[in-house]
Order: sequence, then C-alpha cells, then structure tokens
Amino acid sequence: MRPDPTEVGALLTGPIRPRPIHETVVDLIDDTIRRHPDDTAIIHPTGTLTYRDVDRLADAVTADLLAVGAGRGDFVALLLDDRVGLLVAMLGTMRSGAAFVPFDRAWPALRQVRMLDGLTPVAALGSPPPDGALALPVIDVRTEPATTRVPAPAADRPRPQDPIYAFFTSGSTGLPKCAINLHHGLVNRFLSMTERFAADGGVVLQNSAHTFDSSIWQLLWPLTRGGTVVIPDRTGILDFDATLAQIHRHGVTMTDFVPSIFDLLVERLQHRPQDRHLLASMRQVFIGGEAAKPHTVQAFRRMFADIRVTNTYGPTEASIGSVFHAVNDGDRQVIPLGLPLPNTSVLLLDEHGHPTPRGEIGEIHLAGVCLGAGYHGDAERTRQVFVPNPYDEVAGDLLYRTGDFGWVREDGLLMFSGRRDAQVQIAGIRVDLGEIEHALTTLPGVHQVKVVVDEAGVAATMVCFYSAERGVTEEALRDHARAALPAALVPGRFVRLATLPLLSNGKVDQERLRRRLAGAAPKTADTEAAYPPDSVEARIAEIWTRVLGISAYDDDFYCLGGTSLGAARLAVEFERTFAIRLDVRDLIRCATIPAQAELVRRGGSLPPPDVTPHDLADDLRLGELGRTRVRRPDDPGTILLVGATGFIGSHVLAALAAQGDRPVVCLVRATDDEAARHRVRAALSAAGYGPAEMIRWSALAGDLDKPHLGLPAADWRRLCRQVGAIVDAGGRVDTLRDYADLRATNVHGLRTLIHLAGTHVRKRIISLSTTTVRHTPGTPLAEAFLPPWSTLPADGYSQSKWVGEQLLRAAAEQGVPAVVVRLGEVAAHSRTGHANPRSSVTMILRLCLRLGVRPPTSLHVDWTPVDVVARVVAALTEPHHPVRPGTVLNVVAPASVPVTDLLSRLRADAVALPEVSYDRFLDRAADLVGDDETARCLAVLRPRSAAATDALTGVCHNALVGTDTNHAARMARDLALTWGTGRDTEVDTMIDRLARTFLSVNSPHLSTATVQ
Repeated sequence: MRPDPTEVGALLTGPIRPRPIHETVVDLIDDTIRRHPDDTAIIHPTGTLTYRDVDRLADAVTADLLAVGAGRGDFVALLLDDRVGLLVAMLGTMRSGAAFVPFDRAWPALRQVRMLDGLTPVAALGSPPPDGALALPVIDVRTEPATTRVPAPAADRPRPQDPIYAFFTSGSTGLPKCAINLHHGLVNRFLSMTERFAADGGVVLQNSAHTFDSSIWQLLWPLTRGGTVVIPDRTGILDFDATLAQIHRHGVTMTDFVPSIFDLLVERLQHRPQDRHLLASMRQVFIGGEAAKPHTVQAFRRMFADIRVTNTYGPTEASIGSVFHAVNDGDRQVIPLGLPLPNTSVLLLDEHGHPTPRGEIGEIHLAGVCLGAGYHGDAERTRQVFVPNPYDEVAGDLLYRTGDFGWVREDGLLMFSGRRDAQVQIAGIRVDLGEIEHALTTLPGVHQVKVVVDEAGVAATMVCFYSAERGVTEEALRDHARAALPAALVPGRFVRLATLPLLSNGKVDQERLRRRLAGAAPKTADTEAAYPPDSVEARIAEIWTRVLGISAYDDDFYCLGGTSLGAARLAVEFERTFAIRLDVRDLIRCATIPAQAELVRRGGSLPPPDVTPHDLADDLRLGELGRTRVRRPDDPGTILLVGATGFIGSHVLAALAAQGDRPVVCLVRATDDEAARHRVRAALSAAGYGPAEMIRWSALAGDLDKPHLGLPAADWRRLCRQVGAIVDAGGRVDTLRDYADLRATNVHGLRTLIHLAGTHVRKRIISLSTTTVRHTPGTPLAEAFLPPWSTLPADGYSQSKWVGEQLLRAAAEQGVPAVVVRLGEVAAHSRTGHANPRSSVTMILRLCLRLGVRPPTSLHVDWTPVDVVARVVAALTEPHHPVRPGTVLNVVAPASVPVTDLLSRLRADAVALPEVSYDRFLDRAADLVGDDETARCLAVLRPRSAAATDALTGVCHNALVGTDTNHAARMARDLALTWGTGRDTEVDTMIDRLARTFLSVNSPHLSTATVQ
C-alpha cells in the first residue's frame, strides 16, 4: 500500500479558490473592455491603444479567421514579431475559438517548415510561411486604431477546457514538442495573480521574448483587470538604458527578468546609483527561468525596499508558472521555489513512484487546474509525462512529471535540486540536449555527437563532442548548427574526438567527457602503439591525446579538427614537457607529430617565411575591369556589407541603420539565406542592437573564398545591377597564420569584390585595412597607398592586407572609387562599452581578471571607439560624400592610452590587482591552459624575443605613433565626432562592462569586479 503523501510531507497544496466555471480568458478581457473602453490598454513605441481600439482590431482578426473556417480545436500560427500585433492576434484568435501558436521568424526556415507541417494550422497571422511549408491562408494583422467597429460574425466561442495556446519547447527527437495549454489553467493563473498582485500590477512592462510563455502573462493578464501593457522600444534585452528610461517614463509597476539578466541590472544599479530613481514607480519584480542568486536578489532588495521580488517556477506544460515565493530577508543562502498557487498541487515522488519524506529529494510532479493537454501529435510522449494520479489527496486525474528534482524544507517550502534528464536551463531557456544532438548528426560525415554542459563557471556552456570523417571540420559543424538551430541551442564549444568513449552498455560515457573538459582526459593505449616508447614522437602523441582529445596520428592536427587554440595549448605543454619555448606560429607550420618532434629536437623556432613582392606577383595582378557607366546620384543603389557578423561589421550595420533607410545586403557565410539572417541578428544582439528592424537589411548566404562569392548566377547578376556601394569589413583576422593560409579570403575574396565594383555600374568600395601594413610599427604612415616596392610587414595577416591595398590601388587607377580605411586598435563602443572579445587588449584584460594579477608594461595603445569607426565607414557610403579614387584614411583617434592604466583599473574585491613579474604572470596563465580564453591569450602573449624591452612588445601597438591622421580627423570633425575627448569615461565604461559581462564571476580570485 502506498503511503499517504500528506503524512510523509511530499505533498504541497495551494489554497482552494472558487473560479468561474464557465469563463475563459476571452470573457475576462471582454468584461474589462466593457468596463474601461477608453482606458489605455497598450503603450507602444509609436503611440497608445485604448481598450476600445484593441477590441476593434481583435474583432477584425476574428472576422478574417472565421472567413477561412477557423474555430474551436484549430491552431493559428502567429508569424509576426511585432508585439502590438501579437497581442491583437492573440485576442482575435481566442475569440474565434482557435488556439494561437507563436513563431519566431528568425528560426531557421527548415525548422519552421517542419513545425508548421506538424502543427497543421488553419491559418497564419502576419507574414507568409517559409517556402516549402503548408499552403496556408495568410491574414494581415492591423495595429492602427479603427474609427468604427465592424463586429465579427458570431463564433463558437471557446470553453474553459479548450486549448488557448501552444508553445514549442525543445524536444529530444529533433523536432520541438508543441505543449498545449487550456483556458481554465490560464484563468486560474490570472485570477491568482490578481488576488496576490492587484495593487502592484497597474502598468506591466512586456519584457520577454514572444516565443517564451512568460510573455503570455505580460501581454494578457493586465487586460483582464484594466491594467496597461508597455511594449518596449529598445535595442536588446541588455539595453538597460532604454529599459530603465521606459519604466520611469511610463510609470511601470511590474515586470520580470531571467536571473542572469537581472544580475547584470543589479550590478549596473550598484555601480550607477544615479539611475536608481528610474525605478521609483516599481512595486513588483518577478524572476524565473533559472536558479536565482541570493546575494544578487538581496542586494536589489537593499537598494529598493519598496519593490517586492517574487521567484517563480513552472514548466511550459502547466500554464506558465505554478509555484511562487516572495523573497524575504531569510533567503540569503538559497532562494526557495516556494508554494503552489491556488488550486494547484506539488507532489514529490521517488524512482518507484512513492512519496518522499520531508527533507528527501524526489521528482517534482504537478497537479491541478494548471495542467495543460500534453503535446500536439505526440500521444506517446504525452503519456510518458502526464501520468495517472493514484492519490485521493491530490486533485485531478493526472500528474505532470516535470523532470526536475526537489525537496520540501522543514518550513514547508519547495526547494530545487536539479534535472532528471537531458533538459537543461541555458541563460533562462529550457534546452533539450537530445534535439541538438539530433540536428548535428544530420550533417553528412558526422558519426557520433554528445552534448554536455560545462558548469565550471556561473554561466553554463554547452560543449559538443563529436567524431566525424576527416573532411568534416569544426567550422562546418558549427555552421550547420547555426543553420539548423536557434542561436540559444548552438553549442559554445566543439571538441573533435576520434571516437566517443562508451560505457559497457553502449552508451556514451559522459563522465569521461566531463573529465576531459576539466583537462583530466584519460591516456589512451594508441599513444604507445603509434610511435616507439619514450620517443619524442610518443610524448607528443600523448600530449595530443591529453590536451587536444586527438588520438589519430597519421595526419596534421588541423585535418583532425585542431585549431589555433589547440596550438596555443600545445605550446604550453611542450614547454612543460621539453623545457623549450616554441612560438605558436611554428607549431601551426609544423602541424604533424614528426614535424613537431623535429622542431623540439632542433630546440629553436623556425625563421618566418621570407615573402617579397616578387613572390606575390600573381596575387598582385588585378586585370582589366572594363568600361562601366557611373551610377546616378539620385539612384545610390543597395549597400553590400561583407562582415556584418563581425565585431566592427555589426556596428557598421547599426550605423547604416541610423544613417537612413537605404537597403543593405549582408553577405554571410552560411548554409542558406535564413541561416545567414539568423547569424546577422545574433551578431546585432551580441553587440547590444537587437534585431535592428529599423533598417531595410537582408542576408545573403555566400562565401568570400569562392568565385562570384559562391552565389548562383542570378544572385551575382542582381548584385551587379543593384549594388551602389560595397563595404568590405570581412576577411580573416588571425595573426598566427601565414599569408598562404589567409590569401583565399583576404586577397582573392577582395579581388572578387573589386571586380563586382567594376561590373555593370561603377560602385564605390570601402575596404577595412590595418596600420600594420607598414613594415615596422612606428615608422611613418601617410594617408596614401604604400609604394608597390615597399618592404612587406612580418606577419601573414598584415601581408594579406598589404596585397589587398595594392589591388585597391590598381582598381583606383582604373577609375573605381576605392577607399581604404586603415585601423589600429579598435576600442569599445564609447557609450555601451561593448568591446571586441578577440582583440589582444581585451584578452589581456580578461586574463588579468581570471588570474587576479597584472603584468608590468610601459606600452601605450591607440583608442578609437568602434562607434566612431562605424560612423566614418557608414558616411563614406553616402553618394553626397566626395570620394576620389584611391582615398586612404588612417582612422586612428588622436590620443592613446597607457596599457598599465587599463590594467590598474581592474578590481578584485574592490582592491586593485597586484602587479607581478611577466614570467610569474605567464606561469599562472599556463595553469589555466585548458581554458579556450586563456589559450587564445597565450597564443599572442608568449614573447618572441627574450631581449624585448617590454614583455608586451609585439602584442600591443600604439598605431598613432608615426601615423598621419589629418584626412581622417577632418572627416571626424565634419561628422561632429568627438573622438579623443571623454577618454576616461570611455575607459571606465569598457572596464565596467568587461568586468560585469565577461569574467568577473568566472575567476576564483575575483568576487566583485568594479572600476576605480
């Protein structure tokens, strides 16, 4: 006989509250409309809508849906991203009796096609489905207020037990699961919120992505009680300036945050107390989606005693959220999940389905009116998680198995203790690792895939281990993932193995993979079998296995999936094993075990490849461009932007957006146009700009390495006709590679762009170059092309840019309006502090934060904010801006920054990082070599000459020294750019963001990072 759950403490039951048994969410909202027709229902970026406006707009949607046969039991796909239109579409769909299903148009096209085919909706609201999807009636959603109401025909209105909406959640079969929820569950949630938060929720800021179910309460709950929904106008979830300004401007009283975003907001408010008054209207903040950090929540409560914080818990399958907890002063070590909402129960069961005693861990099961109707079209999966309820003490016929584990504390509060299966929370998003694995194995040549979560830092990271045929590279697999999955589901790291380790039952040994993440991968027997015991080759093979996870030795490690980061790890391990310091470049050139063994035996570095202009004769030959007409000034044409997904390119795209509505085509390396668009949007979001809907941009999948940019003939001809300006912000930036490795992209790709500029109509081309095209840093560099007989720079990247400039010179001599923009150290955005994570300066700062120490240096670095660079480049695309063929601008701001000044502003526990010798600094860094960030930094830090006067010589350059910037400075003045002023504020902003966003919480030496 099963124990009584109430006796063992495994049952938590919310209070019983009477609910209107015949009412739906539609009834609640319609009642509010009747009572408050002229009150403000929605505040959006361009105006407001009253309840009467919303009523009329929703009726129009309902009428259109009824005309195509929509009704109870049907689904309607919401294919629109506009939040005002979404709210109108939701209400209009509900009134028709159908259920709505939100889509994100940024999802890969194939993913949308598969989801629509499985859903079989009766219609689509918003925009047409992707090519290949079901042929659906497409209904436009109007958001402009109507002057008169056209009542919708009578509909078979929904009933409380009917579906109201469905959301797609991550699924282990490769196709996301479609979780259906019912009207009565959402009615209970909304009325419970009204009972608990009516005094707080007058004005709600809509603060969640529309494809997450938390957006439902933000959009609809206020309309059930006469409140106001504020639709935000901002450039991304991290645009705290806009978020705080709108809270203040509109008197927002309630919103919610994912804890990871909430943490950043709290840190900002701690460091900028002058902004705290912007939250004066707030009364309630919800947090949920992942574990909350007690110290952050308590810090917020200390700053804002009048704002209540509520932790929420609940899966998409159970009406948004089912368990709430009002955070109090006692929640300093851990924040509970709390107690169930009214008419909802929580039951904890062990692996045998028996209730667990209070204090013992069990799987969390939910019961009550909150439960949805399972997964559309997946009866088996529904039966697995919606199981019969055998307990008389628990209301309802079913229990929902959440897959989460928890326990009940002595005070009766529910506590969280982890997940049962492969579903994890990454940045507040529930992710099924099985779906990711399924998507990655669809790439031909991939044999095995296992995705594990690296939780070494505060922010969890997904790592993909895979085995594949020799021709499948990490880059190809990553591009495939970006094309097949939303950005949130793309692993952060890819690790190639010859085979994945297996358990005796044939399953992948995930524990061994996790040990490998920590640098503790076991040695394999293949090491001794490949080379004679105790030989240099055998010891190198053992290092390959231990450090790189490579156990096949008959090829170079790049063909086996190695990277420049792997070479940096090898350099450190070789120094430890053989007491010899090798340059990473040498290990890249000597990429096989025998070649590396010979390098070790020789005990020295390889001389750099001796490249002269004579050796590059073929690459320097441009050829005839032919005669073309000049485009009319009143027809400027489209802008082709190459490199929009890079650090500078994303800011250039944003600058073009601010400059006007001229169409921009972004050429992106991707599997298809939809994947290309997704990559651009991800880059804009990472830079803090969001989807940049304000600009008419599109994305085109192509490849700079290939003839005609890898485009079909029709697309190439279209670019030849329509493009009026080309911005080349792409190419490969890798100072560790030789010229031969970079020429395909940086030279041949640029040549293709130049031929595009000289075809059909003559096009302006603006190409980004580098001040390191001069042979020696600090030698004079005029704003003019270097002579073709000048000495080449030493590194392969700068050599490729030198050749590129010579090609542009040849194009200018044939009349192409070619512009070269030379850059030095492009610094962080002057206002947001967004910095290039791959720049040498950023990596050094980040490494110092990780180590808790800083090295000595007397070097200076030039400081040109990326937004200044972007503004200059964008201005050069304008037809009214005069450009003579062969214009060269050295865009370097007129002041530099001492590197030691940057380092001295870093803080650990409010104390400046201590300075240690450079050798000691390197030794401490080498201890972290298993980390990608550290390996990348070591690749540029390791000194090339023991006789260098400063250890960082060659790593940081002051591009301003010897550089003529007269033309660039004049242009900056014409654009009213105030570069060179406010430098201390810019540096503080960058250091503050770096400390908060990148490494402040990842270093064991750094508990609180601040600026001076």
